Amino acid sequence: MSTKYLMRFFEFNSIKPTGPLSPDQARIKSLKDQAKRAQAAVKAERARQKIQTGQQDLAKVESTKKMTSNSYKAQYKMNNAYTSWMTAGTYGNFNDALAAALRKKKAGAIVVRVEDRNKVIVYFS
Repeated sequence: MSTKYLMRFFEFNSIKPTGPLSPDQARIKSLKDQAKRAQAAVKAERARQKIQTGQQDLAKVESTKKMTSNSYKAQYKMNNAYTSWMTAGTYGNFNDALAAALRKKKAGAIVVRVEDRNKVIVYFS
């Protein structure tokens, strides 16, 4: 056993038991404790409100995300790279658009691509 945590006899003497508080001291201690509990309650309420507003913002983003339908456009160039892009179709999901683009590639198209509704190219071959 290490002596690091052992107390010596004279250290016990430095700890004096305190008697009961006077009514005035008890009232002050009670008010201080009540103030600490109130501060903790305010802190917890602010955190709860911050979480609630974050959840509401997330719900708004999710609802607008569901309302906007994704559309993907399959495009290809048949003869050479300098011709304009021809559209094979517009599809509701990426997999259908990719399948259409790959069918055109298999049919002899030189290059194919799939772009989303924001005109961002998500597949190119």
